[in-house]
Amino acid sequence: LGFKGSAQNSGSRGCCPHCEILSSAPMRASTRSCGFVLLACVMALAEQHKHDPEHREHHEREPGSKPVATSTMTTSTATTTTFTRTTTTFTTSTTSTSTSTTGPHVFGGEITRKTFDGWLSVWRSKYKVGVWNAGLPDPWESMLPKAMKGVKPRIVASMGGVASGVVTEGMGYGIMIEGFLAAKGSKKALDAGLGLTKSWAGMVQGPGDLGLTSPFGGGSNYNDSATKVESWPYGISAVEWSHEDLVSAGVAAWKFPIKTDEIQSYMGSASDGDQDALLGMIYLAGALEYPDDFVDMTMRTLISFASADLGFPDLYRTLPNGKKMFVPKLGSMWGGLLPPGGKYKTKQEPWCYSPGYFAPAHLRSFRDFAKRYWKKSFNDYMPKHLDGGKLSTLEELLEAFDSAVVAGYNILYYSSCPSGTVSNWVGVEAPCEHNDTLHCPGVPWRFTPWVGAHGGKCSQSGTDFGSYGADASRAAWRIAMDYVLFREESTSVTIYDRDGHPDHSAHFGARSYLNRIVIQYKTHATCDGGVPGACMKWSPSPYELAHAFDKKYHPPALNCSGVPFAPESWWAGFMAYPTFTAFVAPYDEIGAAQMTYWMDTFSSICDFKLVNLTDYAAGPKPMGKICLDSYFEASQAVISTLIMADNLVPMPGQEKDSPADKVTVLREQGEELDSVLPASRETWQWHLTGAGVFSAGLQALVAFTAIGGIAVLLVKRRTSHPAYAQMGLHELRNHVLQPEEESALGSARDLA
Repeated sequence: LGFKGSAQNSGSRGCCPHCEILSSAPMRASTRSCGFVLLACVMALAEQHKHDPEHREHHEREPGSKPVATSTMTTSTATTTTFTRTTTTFTTSTTSTSTSTTGPHVFGGEITRKTFDGWLSVWRSKYKVGVWNAGLPDPWESMLPKAMKGVKPRIVASMGGVASGVVTEGMGYGIMIEGFLAAKGSKKALDAGLGLTKSWAGMVQGPGDLGLTSPFGGGSNYNDSATKVESWPYGISAVEWSHEDLVSAGVAAWKFPIKTDEIQSYMGSASDGDQDALLGMIYLAGALEYPDDFVDMTMRTLISFASADLGFPDLYRTLPNGKKMFVPKLGSMWGGLLPPGGKYKTKQEPWCYSPGYFAPAHLRSFRDFAKRYWKKSFNDYMPKHLDGGKLSTLEELLEAFDSAVVAGYNILYYSSCPSGTVSNWVGVEAPCEHNDTLHCPGVPWRFTPWVGAHGGKCSQSGTDFGSYGADASRAAWRIAMDYVLFREESTSVTIYDRDGHPDHSAHFGARSYLNRIVIQYKTHATCDGGVPGACMKWSPSPYELAHAFDKKYHPPALNCSGVPFAPESWWAGFMAYPTFTAFVAPYDEIGAAQMTYWMDTFSSICDFKLVNLTDYAAGPKPMGKICLDSYFEASQAVISTLIMADNLVPMPGQEKDSPADKVTVLREQGEELDSVLPASRETWQWHLTGAGVFSAGLQALVAFTAIGGIAVLLVKRRTSHPAYAQMGLHELRNHVLQPEEESALGSARDLA
């Protein structure tokens, strides 16, 4: 308590730097002691707690445990907060109105939008002109939809691990990102998206000079493998003809250029890239106002995805109530419910599934697109049932998409933890009596996360079974998309028990899952990201945020029955960025403005001030931790900030949400947003609404008579009460310091 502030150039100073709650009125440090300043801190703290909801412990139950009662409120609030440094002013007005019991989605502020622009520049630097980069010829111009004629074909060049080359994962990301931006009116995005889609058409067709069958699609190298449902692998991965006389459409082999001497390792589609590409095509169609030829190509791609990657129309299980459950496969040749033997046996490990591939917003969008733009002539493209050869129907297709959403959420329920961590790979074993039987009664999540009753495992892509890693991390942004685009549907998911009966005590959906991640940050990060400038003020390192998920700090609930093995490090960008998207779903204990600040805090980890946003290669790279610009890190960062920056829009042509369905963050003209970026040695003043201002004499009297007892209470409680830790009243001890933390702590000690 012996601190005495010194006068700054501005003539004023806030509280002692160890106290995050700044004084309720400007003070002349040259004439006032720290005792007086600390008393003002306590007064401000008491005022803030008077308005804050009661803090409580949060226990997210695991499957099978006793349910926790929840409640939902409909609110309309308005808050104004002003805080200034010696050189800048930042004023924010936030108004949120909701008429929905599920709550509107939230999005980041200007910092988040600028950070997205930076990551978009990084991502687009991965594009290269020419499908020849994938070892493919250009598709015939005369057989392309009109909008794609004359467009330069583009590919996404990926580097690192099994994804080096041109992979459908990266192509899917690119088409999806550009599709969303094109739907918002970007001409540059429309051109880029059409160029990527043109190359996708070439990938479906396959290389023309290697003697491979065409269309190659997601099939094997023999005739009809991609186009006949009864040929192995089960399902059609391409529709080779069109009523519009267009090129073949469908899903593609997962990796290019194809090497004929290693062809087995290139064959087969990957459902994650396929679904992202298809969603992007739907949004590009909307940006073009749904021309017939483009819709025809997109609908044939949709049918191919459903058959090759979902197993439509015959690969499903039936629950006791008669509901069909389609389980997304991991590609055209393996995963999901494909049997271990028989005519349609899986190419790789049987009964394997990745929750990180689960994309409910995509599946709902496919359903709505098919329902809205279906033509009678499209029936001719549909795959046949194996028993009798009857064509499948639109109604069955829509049912398959809906059931895949229900199955996916149930598998996620049984393969995730209260912290929001998810397993890379889990089991969905539900065998029929005979391997050649593709549909029968069964519960795919009966033994999840294990493969079968004896605790089997499966894995792929170099990531571990039952661990939270690179494949699993994408679950967060995929679920965040579901909340933003399908808020009502995403919060009312039927959860079934292990025997396939509805579990009415289980309440699970997009918001409840995303709130797990929010709670993990709110409770276990050692700074409050909802307060601008509270994090990364001693150092540019986000080590305080890492405490929520980095296993080195031993945060709780990273492992559980659904995620039995240790996770990968939070310090990889592809692990951290997807978790940030959880803050788009409102959480009752944090107001909308604070959720926005959390996203801005995450977005300020990387500094893009010097980055060339139009030609990334011409300028310096972003500065900061977890700011690598390599393919996979950049892909997760750009998609995550795309979502946080409010770039997801309903499918063009869909009825827009009413104005009351969205949180609106209003910002005053002339605000200097860079002032929010942390700086450890700058001085802040914070004006808190409702804080009383006493005369100087009365304040001094109270300070000297009461400060001792108040200080003792604060010191005694600050290490035990979780609410205080969230306001920065925490201690940096009892853990092993990392190199970046050593530097940060040294700066803090110097300042103290």
